[in-house]
Parts: sequence; C-alpha cells; structure tokens
Amino acid sequence: MKLGPLLVALAAALPGVLSSNTKRQSFEDNSAQYVMPVGSPGFYAGHSNSSVTLDQHSLLLDGKRVMVFSGEFHPFRLPVPELWYDVLEKFKAAGFNGVSVYWHWGLSAPNANEVRFTQHNDLAKFYQVAKEVGILVIVRPGPYVNAETAAGGIPGWATNIPGLARTNQTAYRAAWYPYIKAFAEETAPFQYPDGPVIAVQSENEFATTAQAHIPGLDAHMQDLIDTLRAGGITRVPTIHNDKNPAGQYAQPGPGKVDLYGWDGYPLGFDCDKPTVWTELSMQTDNSHQRWNPAEPLALFEWQGGAFSYWSGPGYDECYKLINEQFANVYYKNNYASGVSIQNLYMTYGGTNWGNMHCTTIYSSYDYGAALAEDRTSTPKLDELKLQGYFLHASPDYLLVGRVGNGTVGAGTPYSASPDVYTTHLSAPASKSNFYVVRQVSNAKTSDTVFKLRVNTTLGGEFEVPKAGSLTLAGRESKIIVTNYPFGAARLEYSTAEVMTWATFDKMDTIVLYALEGQYVEISVEVGKKARIAHAGSTSITAKATGKTITLSGSPSGLTVVTFGTTRVIVGDKKTVSGFWAPRLETTDLKGHAHYDLSPAAPSVLVRGPYLVRAATARGSVLHLTGDLNTTTTLDVFAPARFKRITWNGAAVHTKRSALGSLRGTLGVPSALAVAAVPVLADLEWVCADALPELDAAFDDSTWMSANKTSTQRPQQPTAGKLVLYSSEYGFHSGQWVWRGHFSGNATGVQLSIQGGFSFGYSAFLNSHFLGSGQGSSHSQSGVDLLSPTFDFKQDQLLSGENVLTIIHDSTGMNEDYNIDDEHKMPRGIRGYKLLSDSDFTEWRVAGNIGGENAPDYVRGPYNEGGWWFERVGAHLPGYDDSAWNKACTPYQGTTKAGVTAYRTTFDLDLPKGSDIPLAFDFALDSAAPYRTLIYVNGWQFGRFASSLGPQVSYPIPEGILNHHGKNEVLISLWALDATGAKMSKLELNKRATVASSKRATVAIVPAPGWQELRGNITTN
Repeated sequence: MKLGPLLVALAAALPGVLSSNTKRQSFEDNSAQYVMPVGSPGFYAGHSNSSVTLDQHSLLLDGKRVMVFSGEFHPFRLPVPELWYDVLEKFKAAGFNGVSVYWHWGLSAPNANEVRFTQHNDLAKFYQVAKEVGILVIVRPGPYVNAETAAGGIPGWATNIPGLARTNQTAYRAAWYPYIKAFAEETAPFQYPDGPVIAVQSENEFATTAQAHIPGLDAHMQDLIDTLRAGGITRVPTIHNDKNPAGQYAQPGPGKVDLYGWDGYPLGFDCDKPTVWTELSMQTDNSHQRWNPAEPLALFEWQGGAFSYWSGPGYDECYKLINEQFANVYYKNNYASGVSIQNLYMTYGGTNWGNMHCTTIYSSYDYGAALAEDRTSTPKLDELKLQGYFLHASPDYLLVGRVGNGTVGAGTPYSASPDVYTTHLSAPASKSNFYVVRQVSNAKTSDTVFKLRVNTTLGGEFEVPKAGSLTLAGRESKIIVTNYPFGAARLEYSTAEVMTWATFDKMDTIVLYALEGQYVEISVEVGKKARIAHAGSTSITAKATGKTITLSGSPSGLTVVTFGTTRVIVGDKKTVSGFWAPRLETTDLKGHAHYDLSPAAPSVLVRGPYLVRAATARGSVLHLTGDLNTTTTLDVFAPARFKRITWNGAAVHTKRSALGSLRGTLGVPSALAVAAVPVLADLEWVCADALPELDAAFDDSTWMSANKTSTQRPQQPTAGKLVLYSSEYGFHSGQWVWRGHFSGNATGVQLSIQGGFSFGYSAFLNSHFLGSGQGSSHSQSGVDLLSPTFDFKQDQLLSGENVLTIIHDSTGMNEDYNIDDEHKMPRGIRGYKLLSDSDFTEWRVAGNIGGENAPDYVRGPYNEGGWWFERVGAHLPGYDDSAWNKACTPYQGTTKAGVTAYRTTFDLDLPKGSDIPLAFDFALDSAAPYRTLIYVNGWQFGRFASSLGPQVSYPIPEGILNHHGKNEVLISLWALDATGAKMSKLELNKRATVASSKRATVAIVPAPGWQELRGNITTN
C-alpha cells in the first residue's frame, strides 16, 4: 500500500458500538460509524487477536479502514519468481493495494505421497515478494480452484479416487487433507500484520441451491475451514466466492465463512460479440442487503477480462469486450453499490505453460487483462489507475449510504435527461457526496448531454454545471463529487472527476480530469480572497465568485491553477492518466516494505514515464525508479525540500517549470533500439523422426502394460475388454503413444478416442498411416463412439504380429465446476473393436517419464508428455543431438504424416536494464495442418494448432528464455495429413522494448537438465 490519502483509503476507527442489526443503507440518521465488537455479525468470533477485522462498511487493518482494490494473478502461470516482483510492482503503481492468488493443488502434489511448495509454487517466496513490494494478499488454495486449469487444480492422480469429489467422501478427504494442512502451516507465519495475507478462501465457487441435494457439501466446507484453522490460519477471515449471489455459506450453520462474497461476470465470455453489453442494475447492492448486510460488500472475483477457446476469436477480441470502457462503466456501478472489496479477475493472466490448461482453452491465459501476457500495460490499466487512486484518496467513500438511485431522487429528478441514471451516495459525517452517473441503457452508444442536480453545503441544491453541460460520451460513467475534502481544502463541486490529491508544504494539490473537449466546471471553497495564478494550457480559466473560485473550460493538456494554499491541476483524461503517485518508501526493522496505514503518508506526483515503481527520499534528493518506452518529459510535484532528482540511480537535470513542477528529460539508452534477436530461419537446425514406434523392430516391452479390465470412475469404456485411459496408468497430461498388438486376419478397427476439445490424433498400422483428426472445438467427445472405422489393406498387414499405433494429445483435463466428477473424464481410447475373429493380445502405453513420480521436481508434473523426444529428454538442456539429421529445418518440414522434432540453439545478449519480452510467432495454415509444441530450455511454453488457432504468438518470459546466454529450443512438427506439413512462419520477435528498473538481471530459473533427469536411465 502507499500514499496515505493518495493510495490508502483509511480513516481511523471511531469509538462506540453498533447493534447487530445495523444495515448498510441511507445513514442520514446515523452520523457516526463504528467498528463491530467481537461476536457481532461480520466479525469472526473467537479470533480477537486478529489485526484484521470488519464491519458492515469495510475491512479494518489495525483498526483503520481500507478499501481493498485487488487484482487476480496466478504465480504458477508465471514460473519465474523474480518476475513476480515486476507484476506486483505494476499492480501497486497502478493503484492496487491487494492481489488475489489461486494456489494449485495439482502442481503442489504431483502424487498422493508428496506436497511440495517449490520454485513457481513456492508459497513462502510469493508471500515474501508481496511483503517486500507492499501488496496485501487474498489467497485461494482450493483444493478446487477452477481457473480454466487442468481439472480445476485437482491432481491427475486424484481422478482415480472413487466417490464424488468436492464432497466429504472419505477417499477424497484423505487426498486433499495433506495439501490443505501443509498450505495452512506454510501460510500461517505470513498472516497480517506479520505478513501480507489478509484473507483465505475456503473451496471455490462452491455449491448452488440447485446442488443442495448433493450429500456432504456443508460437511466438506466446514472440514476445510477446520483444517485451515487447525493449521494456524487463526488471525485472518475465511471467505467464500459464491458462484452468484445466492447466499451460500453466508448464514450461520456448517460451512459458514467469516466474510461472504461472490463472483460477477456480467458480460460472460462471448468474445465473438465484443460490442454487445448487458444492461446494468443495482442488483449487487440488493443481493448484499439480502445475504450479509452486516458485512462489507465483497466482490472476490469480478470480471477483469474473458477467456478464449480453441478456434475462437482470440484475446484481442476479449479485450475489446472487457476494455477500458467496460471498466469505466461496470466498476463504477460497483462503487455505486458501495463495494469495499473488489478483486478483478484477471489483472494479469500469464501462460498455461506445460499442459496445465483445462480442455476449453489453449496456451495463452492473457484473458484480455489490464496487464498483457507479456507483462506490458494496456489502456485498461490507465483506467484502473484512475479509479484506484480516487478510491484510496477518498476515505469518506467507505462510510457512504445511498440517498437516491435512478432518474429521480427524493422526488426530484437528478437530471432532465431521461437517458441519465444517477446513484447518489453521501457520507453523513463529512457531508461529502458522490454522484455516479451513467447512461440508463448500455445499448445507447451516442453522447448524452445533461445537467445534474446536486447538493452542496454552500449553495444547497442546484444544477451543475451552471454554464454549459455535462457529457457522457456513449459508454462512459462519471463520479461527480460535492463537498469533497482534500487536505484543508474542499471542492464545493466538480464536474471533472477526481484522480487523486496530496499535500506538499501545506499546499493542497488535487488532480482532476475529463475527456478532451468535454466542458467541465469546478468550484473550490475559499475562506478569503487569494490571488489566482494560472499556468499551462489556457483551455481552463478561473475566476473568483463569492466564497468560491470557479474553474471552467474544456481540458486539453494540463492546466495548473494556484490560489492561497490550494493547487488545482486539470487535464484531459489521457494526459492525466500519465500521472503516477508513489508514496515515499519506508521500511520496517526487517528491511521490508512497510504497510503504512497512516492517512498522512508523504507522497509525490510524477508524470511522464511509462511506469514509476517507487520514490525514495534521501535528504534533498528524490530517487525515482521506473521504466521508459520512449524519451519523455518528466514532471514532478513534490515538497520543496527536494532539490535534485535521480532516475534509476542517474542524476536528472531539472529546473522549475511554469507548472510549478521539477522538470527534466528522460531518454531511452540507444543500445535498446538496436538490441538484436536471432532470425530463426538463419540458424542451424537438426531434426529427428519422433515416431520410432513405427519401426518394425521397435521394442515396447518396457512400456506400461495397459491391462486394467475395470475402472472406478463414472465414465465407463464404450467397447473393448481393457480400460485404455491414460490416468489409470499414472499419465495425466500431454500426449501419449498407444500400441495394440494383434495377430490374425483383421480387416479394420473401430476406435473412440478422447482427448478433450480440439485434441488431435493419428493412427498407424505397422508403418502405414491410417488417418488423423483434430477433434472439435465445440464437442469434447473426441472420435464418436466406435467411429471412424479404419480399414486395413492387405499389404499393410504382416503375417505374424501386427501393431496398431495411436498417438494423440490432450488439450487438458476437464474441470469440475458442477460437482459431478466431470474432471474424471478420461483421456485415451474410450472404446475399441478389432474387426477380426480375434482380439488384441495386449496394449501398451507410453506417457511422461516417471508418470506421477516424474523426476523433474522444478517444472513439475504437467510439463512433459509421452512423445519419443520427451521420453529421451531431447527437449532438455544438455541433450546431445550430434547424431540428428543436419539437413532439415521446420521450414522445409516433412512429406509424410507423423512427428518430427527440430532442435536449435542460439545466444542472446540483450542490454542490461532492459525489459524486452520475446515471442515465437507462427501463421495459421489449414491446407497442410500440423500441431506443434514449443520447448525452451526444457519448459513447454506453447501448443500451436495450425488449422485451429486462434493463438499464433507465444511469449516466453525472461528467466525461461535466457536473455544473457545460451538457449536450447525444440520445436515439434506433427503432420496430420499423408502429404506432410511445413511451417510457413516461425519467428522470434520483440513484443516491446522498455528501459526497465525491474530486477536488473532475471536469472534463468534453476531447473535440472538432461544429465540430471535422463543421464542415468534408459528410455525407448
């Protein structure tokens, strides 16, 4: 947290006691608000030692109110702990004071005998990073998390457990208990105030009224809570994010959590129609009043983007759906409902590397989020920064009650325009007012011009602006304030929105904005006459009128008006969104970032850089750290004691500008502009046939025998005497090779193959190609029941033993959102029938080396599959490819169906102090379809399907890709047609070029190479 009034919305708790039936409503007769006593609704009784408390308005930390403005980030989707700093620093810089994280049971428990929190799954490491950055943490360990991840986080090995998962079934409890116990014990030392954790979620989106008939739900929920408490989670509240506001576990009884909240995805996931919006209502507040009025309104998972699917529209379209306009309108509607805990899912999405995605989505989890997959910022982040800064600068917001809502309030229209919807919130003690205005209908995208009736202390009720009009630019919302205090000053009213404010040397400084060209009117109360000084853009003028000074005009650029001890900065929205407001850093005795909850925390205002991460005061020198993507003008508004400024350690020549700021110029080092990356087509490539299984001499005798004749999962085989499900044999992700042996005069085979949405498969008889398929993006049933039939030709059969080889991938395990064991949906051969008088004599299967006991403890259980090149470790650093074919490239490709592996190496030496995210780029090609895996230094970071898409660009984070040394890359080419395939495009390109103050050198993540993982074993 940072910035006192700028970024920490905290008002000291007032003495007194609320009755237990107090509700959030219009508080005209309730001018004082107090903290609830232990045992009252909204406080988790029995934990009076907690520094985290709550009442009907907000959370309180050490007795001080806090607006929790949180963004979702899954550390396991960015498996480079050094880059966690970068993401969280960007959150904090953009006004977020909290982060919500899922933790992943499946990654933490590769088998039933282990729970390990290592590397990208290191709980303590993440908490320490958040503590150092100064970000509060809401942690959500599941055991089920959904999250569009494989089985919703349930480990693959748990799919073999009998009984209904996510209930109190004995076997399921025995599976999750070691994980939740270990999670609690690992988390307990990091509970606030010793660490950043302020809440822990029990289960996830658990149960609806329609599922109430399922036995064991409440007992399961209570068991999880009891296990968390027994493990040491005793000083922070347990929370629940209901699937929808249905009151699940909000009321007393088994499974009741300390703080109830819910999810909200008002636009769903229809990225195919990014301009279609639903209508808004005040249902959020109505639901809060119904289910938990004695607790703060908590939206633990509110739409921050949307996921895309195989062959779908892609994340560019998802961003258009959930863009900065959506954030402007829908989130402000939440504020109209009085939300004080808002978490945006996702704020940074990351990557589904290593097969961890569920079956509906692909490698990218960009999500159309405010921070893109490659960690670059989007315009939506600017909108969120404006909102976050405002909320943290406005502690009165946390004590408001609703005065009116709609087009008419207290019998008087808020506006003569029938197209304007207004919610009037008022804080009784300060008399400050917040008017949230928007279009009545989201279907209206044209401008609405209007005046707004407001209430002020000086003038009573009247319309603003007094001259000119307000404008809603189509899908736009505004928060208009009256009687708004900032420092010792006060706005009578402002039709420009407030970004933030701070006080420098007793000079109260407020920053206001509107879209360029919109008329604004700002009235500031003054106690006595003062000389008006004007600087910057002349688009805004100022004049004294009675007890106020009124500013008016249409903002363009920045205008600074100063009078007495008040400074008003007015700008157009784009210009003002370039401001950053870092608090001046302080540290605690342990040297970590301090959670400064003081309402007077010193701060500065900085405009110009791409990112400002931190500001530190040392005497008369202000040290700024941040990032640049271009040469820029630096403007700093700060206390007069700062005479000099440094930027990332280098002195900046500054002088006092006409605006009153310290001004200088920041440039991007020339070395960044010429930073080179290799042209992949110019590299030396080597290749190998990755289907040696088609050779008549291939020996699969050491493979796993697929000999089970029954399964305990609800999805039974459709035909055949053997169960050919990969998970039954300990192989849960990636791709598999099945070999069915038979003798006799067979004429064909019928197969049902299942790998999830848009999975691929190929079938071979001995060395002969039979056919392929790519499943469907609209059905996950795979090859339908015993269809197609592959006919055998006489010249394909051998006189003795024959082998049917089937290769297929998985697009991830199903989730279990509806508590119906869907996550147990098998991957493999669902049914088979040999068209012969005899049957297969045996089946064998190859999956990832070691199965559930895979030796790679760093990359974890999802990274590898069962292709030959994975089994021998050709994707790992240090593999000897000297015997591979040197006369081939993926651009030449292959002329037959099958799998080919291509390897190359290259060195990178990108400039120090840079952040240059790189991506492998492909092109769609449905004429000669192929599927590709991208392995970088042993990490599988992409799955490309040339005829499906939509993903064609695969960013690889620094730390996986070595920016200062050698990189070993393996690209597979699975040609699905008999004519083969080749890559028309394979490039390594820059996503951005930024001069950065992130951790100077992001070391490559220490992970075992070929010698450690394959050097002492024999594979085939």
